[in-house]
Amino acid sequence: MKKSVKIIIIVLSVVLLLSALAVIIYPNIEFKKDGVLYACRYSGDFGEFEENASYNELYFYYEKQDVSLKTFDVKNFLFFYLLSFEYEEGDMRESMFTLPEEYIDNWLKNAEITDNEANIDLAKLIEGKTAVVGNTRYTDEGESNAVFYTLDGEYGEMYIFESEGLLVIQVGSVDECPKFIAYK
Repeated sequence: MKKSVKIIIIVLSVVLLLSALAVIIYPNIEFKKDGVLYACRYSGDFGEFEENASYNELYFYYEKQDVSLKTFDVKNFLFFYLLSFEYEEGDMRESMFTLPEEYIDNWLKNAEITDNEANIDLAKLIEGKTAVVGNTRYTDEGESNAVFYTLDGEYGEMYIFESEGLLVIQVGSVDECPKFIAYK
C-alpha cells in the first residue's frame, strides 16, 4: 500500500505541475498559419491588438509579430479563447497610401479607359517629371479630373489634381483607402 500511495502522489504531482504550466503558458501561445495569426487567451478582448491603428483603422499593427492585422475572430470553449486575425506582413501604416511608380507604368501600357471626360493624357502630364513616391495622403486643392478604367481585369478610378505644387495621381476613391503618387 505504501508503494501505491507514493505512485499516486507522484502522478498527482506531475498532473498538477503540468496543469500549472499549461495555465501559465496558454495565454502566451501565438502562431501563424496560412496567413492567419492565432493567439490563445483567457479572454475574448482584442484590446492588446488594437493599439497601433492605421489612419482609417483598416489595419492594426501588432509589433510583437511584426504584422498588420486586418480581420478579427474569436472562438472559445469555457474560459479558453482562440483569437484569429488575417494579417499582412510588416507595418501597413508605412505604405498604405503609397502608389508605386510601377503601377503607373503598367497603367500607361495596359489600362483600358472606360471614361475620360476631360481627355486627360497622363503620359504627357508626367513626361519629364520625377516621381515622388511616399506614404503621403494628398488632398485636392481645387479641381480634379477623373479617369475610369479597367486594368488587369479590375475596374479602377484615377483622380489627377494639383496639391502642394505637385501633380498628384490618386487611385481609388477617397472613402476606399486611396493610394497616391506625386510628380514634380
